[in-house]
Amino acid sequence: MLPKVANHFFLHTSRAVAAVQNQTGHTLRNVLQLQSSAPSAPTAWTGAGSSSWGSNGAGPGGAKFNAGSRFYNGYTGAGRAVTQANASTSHDGNAEQSDERDEIVSKRVEPRSSKRTITRRHSLSLGTLSEHEHGQEEPLGVLHTVQLHVRSKHTFTASGEALDESPSDSSRALTRRNSTASLSASGSIDDLPPPPVPSASGKSIPTDPAAPQSVADPAADDESGKVSAMYQSLRRAARSGDGASVIHEVHILRTTHKNPMVSEFNMALSGLHETRRPGEPLTLLLETYNDMIRRSLKPNVRTYISLILALTERDYEVHKSIGVLDGRVKRRKLIGRQEVALNEADEKRIEQLKAENNFATAMSMFDAALNIGARNKFPLAIYTNLLRSCAFQADVDAAIRVFAQLESRTDFLPGPQVFLNLLSVYANANDLQGAKEVFQEFREAGKAGRVKGLDFSAAPEAAVASSITRGQLLVWNKMIEAYFRGGQPAGALRLLETMMDSNANPAELSPEVPSPSSSTFSSIIAGFCYSGDVTSALSWFDRLLQQGEAARHPHESSLVPPRPDQLAWVVMLDFLAQEGMIADLNRLYDILVECAPRDGLEVRRLDHTLVLEANVNYLQSGAISTSGAKKNAPAFKDVLRLVQLANKVNVTLSKELAALYLHTYMSTYNRGNMSQYAIGLREHEALLSSALAVLSAETDMEQIITIKNYAYKGLIPLLTALSKQNLQLSKLKASLISNLSDALYAGYSKEQRDEFFGKVSSDFRIALEKPIESRNLSPNPVVQMYPPIKDIVVDGTLSRYVDEWFPSHPAVTIHEAYRRLQDGIANSKYVHPSTLGRLINGFGRVGDLDKVHSLYDIAQIVLSSIDNKQWQSQAWFQIEDQMIIACAHAGDMEAAFQHRDRITSNGGIPSPDAYGSLIECVKDTTDDTSNAMALFSDAQMLGCTPNVYLYNTIISKLAKARKADFALELFQQMKATPGVRPSSITYGAVIAACARVGDAQSAEQLFLEMSSQPNFKPRIPPYNMMMQLYAHTKPDRERVLHYYDQLLLAGVKPSAHTYKLLIDAYGTIEPVDVSAMEGVFELLKNNRSVVLQGSHWAALINAYGCVKKDLRKAISTFDSIPIPDAVAYESLINVLVTNKQMALAPSYMEKLKSSGVHMTAYIANLLIKGYAAAGDVEEARRIFENLVDPPSGVAASGNHVPHEGSNQRTSPSPSLSYREPSTWEAMFRAELGNGYRDRAVALLARLQERQFPAAVYNRIRGIMSDHSVSPWAASP
Repeated sequence: MLPKVANHFFLHTSRAVAAVQNQTGHTLRNVLQLQSSAPSAPTAWTGAGSSSWGSNGAGPGGAKFNAGSRFYNGYTGAGRAVTQANASTSHDGNAEQSDERDEIVSKRVEPRSSKRTITRRHSLSLGTLSEHEHGQEEPLGVLHTVQLHVRSKHTFTASGEALDESPSDSSRALTRRNSTASLSASGSIDDLPPPPVPSASGKSIPTDPAAPQSVADPAADDESGKVSAMYQSLRRAARSGDGASVIHEVHILRTTHKNPMVSEFNMALSGLHETRRPGEPLTLLLETYNDMIRRSLKPNVRTYISLILALTERDYEVHKSIGVLDGRVKRRKLIGRQEVALNEADEKRIEQLKAENNFATAMSMFDAALNIGARNKFPLAIYTNLLRSCAFQADVDAAIRVFAQLESRTDFLPGPQVFLNLLSVYANANDLQGAKEVFQEFREAGKAGRVKGLDFSAAPEAAVASSITRGQLLVWNKMIEAYFRGGQPAGALRLLETMMDSNANPAELSPEVPSPSSSTFSSIIAGFCYSGDVTSALSWFDRLLQQGEAARHPHESSLVPPRPDQLAWVVMLDFLAQEGMIADLNRLYDILVECAPRDGLEVRRLDHTLVLEANVNYLQSGAISTSGAKKNAPAFKDVLRLVQLANKVNVTLSKELAALYLHTYMSTYNRGNMSQYAIGLREHEALLSSALAVLSAETDMEQIITIKNYAYKGLIPLLTALSKQNLQLSKLKASLISNLSDALYAGYSKEQRDEFFGKVSSDFRIALEKPIESRNLSPNPVVQMYPPIKDIVVDGTLSRYVDEWFPSHPAVTIHEAYRRLQDGIANSKYVHPSTLGRLINGFGRVGDLDKVHSLYDIAQIVLSSIDNKQWQSQAWFQIEDQMIIACAHAGDMEAAFQHRDRITSNGGIPSPDAYGSLIECVKDTTDDTSNAMALFSDAQMLGCTPNVYLYNTIISKLAKARKADFALELFQQMKATPGVRPSSITYGAVIAACARVGDAQSAEQLFLEMSSQPNFKPRIPPYNMMMQLYAHTKPDRERVLHYYDQLLLAGVKPSAHTYKLLIDAYGTIEPVDVSAMEGVFELLKNNRSVVLQGSHWAALINAYGCVKKDLRKAISTFDSIPIPDAVAYESLINVLVTNKQMALAPSYMEKLKSSGVHMTAYIANLLIKGYAAAGDVEEARRIFENLVDPPSGVAASGNHVPHEGSNQRTSPSPSLSYREPSTWEAMFRAELGNGYRDRAVALLARLQERQFPAAVYNRIRGIMSDHSVSPWAASP
């Protein structure tokens, strides 16, 4: 709500109101009498670099939304709508633009500029990256090329004249120069040759600086002044407007033409720029420029002009395209459509567009041009375009640099567009004070005649009515936006009051202040909406509805406030839907439908869909209980309204809405109240289609929606009711009637059908009853199954009885469920395929493959009994999908892949759970990660939309393989997917990925992000991983203890691994604190909830023997272990190697064998290293050769000791020990370190024969290039 000061200002104004406004204008102002409470806190705007509801100076379309070319068509959301309301008239062309397209057509226009420097205040610094600080390098290296070129002394040596001074430092305050007093309006550039190459795209529109601007014919670039044949060919191609011809000539220039000149390359750049179609990337143009630099040709002013114009135009297109894509994603989210695959494609496209980095490159080109004396040679379009791009980025520093150069020019007058762009910079940066300064300067310059196109010396009537004031109006609208962004709605309203009163009296016209247009009021409405005060916005909107005249054009000033235009409608409907204000949304929607023809408005398909989905969500919130409690259903009239709305846009009803429709219809019918509703054929078709949708779900509707006394009891009761309502079934779609007939014969017995046909009308019986010869036709499922078995009864009650075990039950286990199923089958009763699928899944997870296959056979019997081909096919895919999951978890990967192949070969897509199971269970291979990535890629190519489980499994695989970049990329993709929220498991996996590669900063940030999530549930792994990061990878004891404290504060119990990390923190990080380490160990021994493991003893042994070099203490600690495991032996052997006491090793190896502890590859690695370092390479070889290799492609087993207290599995001494890749590396180093290069090469050959992953082979082979190789070069 508005502050009281605003009410006071409006209600007590002393200025007179002209008679023409006495009725309408005063009525509008009185809307404020409805508001007396304090304003709600403004919501956060979209950020400095964006303009979510208006970007006047930067062309239509902010960073969030994109505007279409017509003022009432093609919007994707409220932000785009208000942006369009504030766009200049140059963007109000006739060509329609679909909101589904990425690239937006721009138009060529006359440039404008400005002259006054805005004093820079320290508060304006936003920390925006400069062009030299952007993290991503231009793919073509243009940015780097420009920077190197500027620094090249021989390239930029001035010939005969000194270089202009460098751009003013944006860190100091810019003062106004005397030169700005010049009123020269000359647009000529004295030292540039004649006119540009004509544009092939047609007539320029003189108000839009967005379009390509060719400045001069570059024929005289070379000192000779000669026009070469190559130049003429390029110019002809450019003037023809044929882009293919230009590309052909450019190819000749770059490949076969000898001794090219600067003028020829400039003509090539100009031609590529002029003939580039909107939306095309600048790849070829930038490659041509790079080619020019590689040939040591010196760029001149014309070179940079072509490049800057092309880059800023492309930046404009990219900005608009990102708005389209971002708006599309948000629109889907708003209307409740979780189309993850489409969203991912859009997000990927957005990232590609952002990576172009055109703005930074354009600014580098600008600086380079200034360094060669181009200050007085730039056309107006350069400054205007650069300021527009500054607005897109909200880059105040860059804008000041550009404006400082512009205001030094004495031959330009700035137009409204320059001030508009500069004002947009400050508005987008949420810098209200800076915006006020720009706005005040604009008003003063306008009064003084220093703004091109604003002539207030003409007759006031002519000036007020002139279309020239549209540019002026846009600046005022932008200032209104700036006030709202700055949290000062009262300031915006004062500005509106000034506009309304300025020309209210015909005897006192004030052309310096424009009268408001419909776009002005749209800005007011949007300002309240984006500030979180939708109620005030609605009040303003309702008062506008009371006005008599409709808006003729969004930027046409009017003395009488108009009715809401298309843009205001878009904003209002969107925000009412977002806020869940359903009553007002429905009220305004009805008004829109009624007044659209009269007001020249369009009721868009999106409007229908928006209202429909908002109402569905609202109804579901009342009918669906998250706690499981049943609630009352909505009224039938409300549901019918939504069905009719869905019919208008041909939207299929969701299962939830279908369930509501069926329930409310039958409830109303049972009460005998159907006569008061006019239900047409389309509504009846939707009702019967809903019944079929319910059947295809193969689920009781009470499992979908919890409604008291659910009235829909099946297809036969519904059809019976419709027959009694005298529905003429034969008039419905033939395909629908056929499906209904199939459903009757598939779901009901002959006795039930005969009883039904005896009750309904002859019209129903003739339409639904099948001829005798067609009833026994065999089904034709997607895949050949068992022959049809007669008298198979799929019993819903039995299905629910068997399903009681799922997902959990205190008494009913999966085995009890299986027994119930067998009892039912003994009585010739079967369950739904979905019930069988859950059983298959469950037994697969417990490893019972016999029952999995038995259930699969039963499923084939049930599937063969389904007559409806579509349902049969869906059920078949469901069973196959569950078989993938079951076989994967049971360890039968070959069978899992066979079932996957069955689905894909029949045109289906396995579920994300199926792919997640495949990825999770692909293990014990030499390259698990590559196999997992291949599966994930396969899922994406098939169109499988990832869910949380699939994301978690692939990210975990990548984390374990230390592929942090890929893991983070998928994590960001996951976060950007609506409906998929990262869990604690996800964060733990990504944190682990960062920790394993030592990226402490990212790990810290992710941990903070994780702990701040509303769904955060503290789990031990992330805390342990952060402790491990600072215990091992980035040693820092304080950080280890910090995360240990955080773990305790979160109420998480320390695990065995937690204690191990604490021991390492005190025992390995200098200064070593032995007493604290021993204190932790005593604490662990006294903690009965945590089992003392070999890893804890190993940590102590390592601290004593390897860190403190106390061999005796290490050995005595080992000897005190009741039953040492392989990890403890490994630690002791490492101590012996470190202290060069290999003579003691044989006795402990004998003890290992006699105790039945399995010798792991990691123990062997240490022995190989120790003996090789002692010069006994033969013993190292003997140890290596005593190990064996696992089957090709299979990972070594038996080398990892179970963690977290699980029982140590021992194996007899003679059991096989398998080599790991690290074993090959240890032996390779041993041979090289002792001078046996030939033997090392032989090991490489053996390694290659084993078909290890390329990364492993290349890493080991790379050791040969290390001249300092020794057995000590690698740690175990």
